[in-house]
Amino acid sequence: MKIAFVGKGGSGKSTLTSLFIRYIARCGKKEILAVDADINMNLAGLLGVTVPEHALLSRPDVSGALRTHLKGDNRRIECASKFLPTTPPGKGSNLIESADDRALAPYVVSVSESPSIKLLTVGTYDREGIGQTCYHSHLFTVENLLSHTVTNKRFSVVCDMVAGTDAFAYSMHLQFDAIVLIAEPTPESVEVCRLYCDLSREAGIEDLVWLVGNKIEDGDDLHYIRQGVGREPLTFVRSMPSLKKARQRGNPVDDSLLEASIADAMERIELHASEPALTFADRLRLLHRLHRKLNEKQWVKQAYGDVSDQIDPDFFLLKELVAV
Repeated sequence: MKIAFVGKGGSGKSTLTSLFIRYIARCGKKEILAVDADINMNLAGLLGVTVPEHALLSRPDVSGALRTHLKGDNRRIECASKFLPTTPPGKGSNLIESADDRALAPYVVSVSESPSIKLLTVGTYDREGIGQTCYHSHLFTVENLLSHTVTNKRFSVVCDMVAGTDAFAYSMHLQFDAIVLIAEPTPESVEVCRLYCDLSREAGIEDLVWLVGNKIEDGDDLHYIRQGVGREPLTFVRSMPSLKKARQRGNPVDDSLLEASIADAMERIELHASEPALTFADRLRLLHRLHRKLNEKQWVKQAYGDVSDQIDPDFFLLKELVAV
């Protein structure tokens, strides 16, 4: 299971991500790779850990090392610096099939009281990058990691996504078995969710997106979301004063906050994420299509040359066999 949580900034996506991680860990999921892809890097604090700067995926030395590993013996990729965010896996590529993969070990942070949870963090702007870099370029590495990751019943990936519709910039929206779209009952949040649904339809991933209401106080809130987004929420989470107080005290999200109604909502989300509407091969075909489209961009031609031959058309069957 690869699942992402997305929504307007402030809608509670990082909080629900951490609650979901705690829920599946409590249910006995053996290996959980949590990924913080949000520029604001809130997931570490919610899980009660600190991420050292040398482990951030946005660092050039980290991204270079990880791409070199993913390339492996794939002769279709000239070198690690030739990875685009849409570069797909192919014959000879090294795949991530465990949260304990040796290539991730230098960069993951373990949650001490829950050893099944490992956290990877993309990072944010550094001082030298202000006014000169785009955050989307920092996401390239995690997009490459996700496209080269194969999960199984023991191993899940849970991602706190970039806010709003930023996931459609390159390939982040194609990387998951399920995307939890979080809507709080405000005009701004509802508008972002409606736009996200429209874009997901155009991108061919509409069936992977599940709407979840958050900070719900009454039936009117749910009706507002339903009418505003034009979709029925899969489930909802009520306002949580206890969570707000815990965070004000500096406490992380832990099992004590998984009250019955929260656990029920997390269970519904896990059930739908575990039965994806698109297969690995389906999503890989969409990634191939996006890679060909990106290959036509002038900036790609100038910086990378023609990278259309990075696509391995015979890789589908190989990956379906690995994913069983």
